[in-house]
Parts: sequence; C-alpha cells; structure tokens
Amino acid sequence: MRRGVFLYLLMCLSPVATAAESPSITLKASSIYLGGGIGFNTASGGNGTGAQILGGYLFDFKLNGNISTAIELGYMNSGTFDVKNFNNDATARVNDEAKGLWLNVVETFPIGNRVEGLVRLGFDFGDDDGLMAGTGLGYYFNTNWFL
Repeated sequence: MRRGVFLYLLMCLSPVATAAESPSITLKASSIYLGGGIGFNTASGGNGTGAQILGGYLFDFKLNGNISTAIELGYMNSGTFDVKNFNNDATARVNDEAKGLWLNVVETFPIGNRVEGLVRLGFDFGDDDGLMAGTGLGYYFNTNWFL
C-alpha cells in the first residue's frame, strides 16, 4: 500500500516538477483556486449530508493544445449517517462517517463556449482510503466563478 501511495504522489507531483524546471512555465499566485462542495451520501440504509473544501493549482501549460492540468488537495467529511430501523420506522443517528484528506490530478477540456469536461484521478488518505476517480461537466459563469 505504501509503495502505491508513493508512486501515486510521484505521478501527481510530476507536473509540478516539470513546471518548476521549465523556463517557460512559472508558478503564479493567480493560478491558485479554492472550492467547496456539499454531498448527499447514502450507504447501507443510511444517509448523511457532508461537505468538502479544496485548494488547487491550475498549470499554465496545455496538453494537446487544449487540455488543462490542475492539482487539488482537499478535505472531505461525509457527515454523520442517519439510519432508519426497518422494523418500526425509527430513525437513529449513527456515529459513522468518513473524513480525511485527498489529492487529485484534474484534466479539463473545452466542450463549448462556457462548458468543459473534466476527468480526475487521485487518492483518498482518510477513513475510506483508496483511489478516487471521476468525470464531470463544468460551467463558467465568468472568469472567476465556475460550477
């Protein structure tokens, strides 16, 4: 497991090393971004509302001319799960939640004028540690606000 985490971290940080060594790429404060989210989670008959916060860095270089690369570090908490007892329909608060840090590499590519697709791959170092992967769509309201 440690070897896998080390190799993954090495893979995530390779764009950082490339950016730092290349004379044409400089790290800029304007490329740092913050984000957050709310999650509605369901597992084994229970549900919980959680939240996450993240910080990221969008690199200046583009892969294949239009694919942007970013690295993100975040903290996630699934929230405490409410579990319904199916015998008498009672609801109980169970002290069971997943929380912890995660690290992702995010690749984004334009689909339309304000819409882009994204692919993320990373590792969760928290209570439910393991690989993270996802795809999605994003919408730019303006240059500073993205959903």
